[in-house]
Amino acid sequence: MDMSEDERLRDLMLAVEVPPTTADIGLAIATGRRQAARRGTTLAGAAAALALAGGTAYALGVTPSPGGSGGAPTGQQPQGAPFAACTVDTVDVGVPTGIPVVDPAGRLIVATAGGTAARLADGAFTPYTSATGQVVAVNAAGTVVGYDEVDEASHMLAWTYRDGTKTPLAKLTGYAYTVPTAVNARGDVAGYAMGEANDDSVPVVWPADRPGTVRALAVPAGYGEPGTSGSQAAGIGDDGTAVGNVRGAATRWSPDGTPALLPVPPGHDLTIATAMRGGHAYGLARVVGADRNSALRWDLTAGTVTVLTGAPDDITDGTPTGWAITTGGDYNQPTRIAPDGTVERLPLPPGLQLPPKGPGAVAASISDDGTTITGATATTDRHLLIWHC
Repeated sequence: MDMSEDERLRDLMLAVEVPPTTADIGLAIATGRRQAARRGTTLAGAAAALALAGGTAYALGVTPSPGGSGGAPTGQQPQGAPFAACTVDTVDVGVPTGIPVVDPAGRLIVATAGGTAARLADGAFTPYTSATGQVVAVNAAGTVVGYDEVDEASHMLAWTYRDGTKTPLAKLTGYAYTVPTAVNARGDVAGYAMGEANDDSVPVVWPADRPGTVRALAVPAGYGEPGTSGSQAAGIGDDGTAVGNVRGAATRWSPDGTPALLPVPPGHDLTIATAMRGGHAYGLARVVGADRNSALRWDLTAGTVTVLTGAPDDITDGTPTGWAITTGGDYNQPTRIAPDGTVERLPLPPGLQLPPKGPGAVAASISDDGTTITGATATTDRHLLIWHC
């Protein structure tokens, strides 16, 4: 069933921030099925939770386009958007895989392969011993963050994998489940504690220097929209600053846990933060009185927000210098957004079969320098995608 932008954003506000598994955060945003994605069609890389076409075959073909390895179906790409000066490698490892993530330094590419976290190198995966579960993120030191699905409702328990050891992350008192979304350079993990209901969630940080502990982040009563439940931490900086959402209000927490609302651009109301890197956070906001959303970039140092006019609103990741990536929404083409707001299409493999509407591929993770982007196709014969820019 088609949803209005108002209904879609409300779904985002009610839903929790889901990390990568067999569906992706970015794709869930793009399709407006965040809640369904969280229940089982969760993300395979981002995350973010995007449904990766589990079991459904699509028949719409890709038309190769000049200047790239492939293209999007006519009429489904950002109007006039050029192709990025990137090449794309496809990887088929022969086992079910999640969407790969790249560390900020661009050296490690990690994904779930055959149910186990594994490192990708030279077109092949090397499993991490005993690291079963779904991968969410990896830092430059090699700390892998992920989760196990523990029941048919796709409830999750978060873990880290360091130096050959998989360690469960502590539960918050009163909450049975834990979901990670990001990790910083020193190994602090951001995410949320979750109850039985989809909208029963609290943003948390698991500090690396206090193993076995979890810290709840403040959710002030005046934040967000009445009736919009569920709060999550979506990203964490190397100094411990976190960003996320409190009942439909994008929020920043300082390293000591002090909360502050992120600025809302004029003409917008509900906001959601989906990613953070360095001094920038990324997300979207609802346009007041219109059936659409706007993509946003916040400068956390200056305390300002920029509306990325014309950009798809499903940002999955970004860099410290202002580059961002998206699934491309209904354009059906992953895109890259430059610091000046220019939107570029990421090339797709020739001959890729895409669904008639919505993302046929996802860009889920980008290195700090913007030169390596990881993602995957959303087709039944899943291929991993690695862009070099």
